[in-house]
Amino acid sequence: MASRIYQPLRSAILARNITPHLFPKANILPSGSTAARQASSSSSTFGLRNLPPHTSPPNASTVSFRDGAIPYRTVQLVDPETNHLLEPQTLRSILSTYDQNTHTLVLVNIEKEIPIVKLINKVEERQKERESEEKARLKKRMSIEEKEVQISWQSAQGDLLHKLNLAKSLLEKGDRVQVVFANRKRGENIGENKKQEIISTFHEELEQIGKKWKDDEIKGSIHVLFYNPLETTRNQVQNKVKDQENAKRKEKEEKKEARRRKEEERRAKAEARNAAKEQAQEAANI
Repeated sequence: MASRIYQPLRSAILARNITPHLFPKANILPSGSTAARQASSSSSTFGLRNLPPHTSPPNASTVSFRDGAIPYRTVQLVDPETNHLLEPQTLRSILSTYDQNTHTLVLVNIEKEIPIVKLINKVEERQKERESEEKARLKKRMSIEEKEVQISWQSAQGDLLHKLNLAKSLLEKGDRVQVVFANRKRGENIGENKKQEIISTFHEELEQIGKKWKDDEIKGSIHVLFYNPLETTRNQVQNKVKDQENAKRKEKEEKKEARRRKEEERRAKAEARNAAKEQAQEAANI
């Protein structure tokens, strides 16, 4: 293969040695449906509470009803300890048992005969949301992106070298690469031998840092190469991303701890000042 390499490009490569571097969704009770009419008109205690005129039953596809906004008189609460359903009880009786600054009651299911609610710790809820966001961000950063490098057959030697290094740099970053060769509009015709020399050079260089995942596609004057990064490269990229995320998380925790200590020191100083004032006042009163 080396004897067929496009010599000017190969020489430039050797000379320059460039390496660029919420919760479960419940089904909707459609407005005006039989189920909705039965729920609103039923005399049972777990029917819909009296709603303002022209108000539709809750759209449970968003499950946005919380605390006093839950439009049912009687509900079943999920036991926070056993995760089992407790006996039906009035919504009002549950609302009086928890602090809405720290907890929230969420409507999670209206498919059952009696709507189901769950008590959620707001701090834990936010922590789960943050963890979910971090996992999604990490997954996105670690996923393989597909990039395309377009090259005209009529490109000068320097342009070919630049595009080759670009494709190599993308593979080194862990991305999948398509290298597309095509004729330039109104460009001079390039002989098949020269095209094959260019293709051979690209294959030889890319195979050092990547792996073909698909045979070349050839359609008319268009020729496409398909390369994946090496598995070792992907592992290195993923480990680097994980290290960066762990470093960010550690930095946040350290800042949070520093703020907590600072607040404790401020509180301790304030308490010491108050104690000193009280002692001084007591001494003055004696």
